[in-house]
Amino acid sequence: MTDVHRGKTPKDFVRMGSHITLKHVITGRFLSSHKQNYYGGSKQQQVFGNRWTPGPDDYWIAIPAYKDDGEPGEKIRYGTEIRLKHITTRRNLHSHGGISSPKTNQQEVTCFGDDHVTDANDSWIVQRHSYNQIYDNSSYWHVDDIISLHHAATGLALHSHDHALDAEHQEVTCFGNGHEENDKWRIAFS
Repeated sequence: MTDVHRGKTPKDFVRMGSHITLKHVITGRFLSSHKQNYYGGSKQQQVFGNRWTPGPDDYWIAIPAYKDDGEPGEKIRYGTEIRLKHITTRRNLHSHGGISSPKTNQQEVTCFGDDHVTDANDSWIVQRHSYNQIYDNSSYWHVDDIISLHHAATGLALHSHDHALDAEHQEVTCFGNGHEENDKWRIAFS
């Protein structure tokens, strides 16, 4: 199967097993991680907004949700729970209630587990971005769509903003109901 980010047209579907980059629409930074843990909070692997062009740490694989049996190559319908596996570290995009992010005290987002260790806090619901509580789940996720990702266990949206973690990275959190500008993401081509 060809990776979504390599030479495909914008009308292609995102499928189970697709290799993708997610670009934060407002700041233009890529969702990223690396082999460094937070010093506080959960002390799990950091997740952040990275540079404006994708690098090796900015790629993720769309895989079935925890305890779900999606088929490789299956199109992802809106409203579906998925996991995003970080390609270079093999850990899953993760969040959990009750642990604050380092800069804004919103809900912390990390990477957790590996190819064999995962849990329900690794599951995210893909939604076409909406400014209200009405979601159109009648279609499939296309590469050019603007989406929001909702943490399945807590209902909060994957969120970013201009709050810096350090000189190179911006904070990524879970926050709110997914209807604001800072909750908008899209797949970007390298």
